[in-house]
Amino acid sequence: MKKFTAMLILLALLACEKNNLLTPQELEELITKDIEIIFTTNEPNYDEVMITYYDFSIGTDIAKAYPFEYDIDGNSLPLKIIFENYKYKTIRGEGFRNNFSEAELKVQLYIDSKLVKERKSNGTSTIFARVNFNYDI
Repeated sequence: MKKFTAMLILLALLACEKNNLLTPQELEELITKDIEIIFTTNEPNYDEVMITYYDFSIGTDIAKAYPFEYDIDGNSLPLKIIFENYKYKTIRGEGFRNNFSEAELKVQLYIDSKLVKERKSNGTSTIFARVNFNYDI
């Protein structure tokens, strides 16, 4: 539906007089993506992931710890970060477990519901599990 809407806007713009057309940069800004970043863990106990990412809208890095939630059976639930109508050409960031658990930490990056990147990492007794989600859209 979003692609149809974008095409409809493009066709409407092309039907206008030449001096009323948007520049390629202005047209590019009309096209946005929905971004979903999903972190999962197989740590059976309490677990959290420290997530850092660059926020282009404010021009700075964001860093925050996100604890995983668990269902009644003790299974971890996916942790989701969603950016609707993301208009930038790059997304970059990473997640890491701030302890030496050997449990797997995984990140999946979806753009408009399509999986475009997946990374997994296991920690050791001396190294934190770390996954990045750097991607050029």
